[in-house]
Amino acid sequence: MPKIVADEVVYKAALQTVLECGYAGATTKQIAETAAISEVTLFRKYGNKAELIKQAITAVAEQIDFESATQYTGDVAADLLRVTQMYQGSAEKNSQFIYAIIFEIYRNPELIDVIDEPLGMIYAIGQLLARYQAEGILKQEHPLNAVAGLLGPLIATNMIRGATADIHFPQIDLTNHVACYLNGRIAQKLK
Repeated sequence: MPKIVADEVVYKAALQTVLECGYAGATTKQIAETAAISEVTLFRKYGNKAELIKQAITAVAEQIDFESATQYTGDVAADLLRVTQMYQGSAEKNSQFIYAIIFEIYRNPELIDVIDEPLGMIYAIGQLLARYQAEGILKQEHPLNAVAGLLGPLIATNMIRGATADIHFPQIDLTNHVACYLNGRIAQKLK
């Protein structure tokens, strides 16, 4: 009877191997060994390495409820706090892997489709911010620039934290972060 292969185990092995070796350095043989399956099984079930990584990222993204995290309520501070909490919660679990893949895309163009799910999250946040801009609550700017302003400090902090594990970084006060973000972006007529 063939062995039943749990996708989660293989995805975790793929993520771990890419983190340790980089995308180019990670081999399907290493991934298969980490997942305790044969390389033939890995190819049969997942195809090539790029497809496996795409499936792993999709599985990670599906664990996050982007739709409710980017739901419009009319309370800009509450909505952006919920967005940053969703982002930070996801980043604490998976950010180093996502950042590693993003850096690898330049050298490995076959990975461009891998970031479809993370980009979907970015666009959903941009749509939420654009709605508040259209209502005159937030200053007008390109929605992707607004997303970069909201998430950029979190991304930078997470990257530094991941690169310097021996240095203690305090937890980010997301309520304060959102308040500071809004302080620079609330439309003049509301101040």
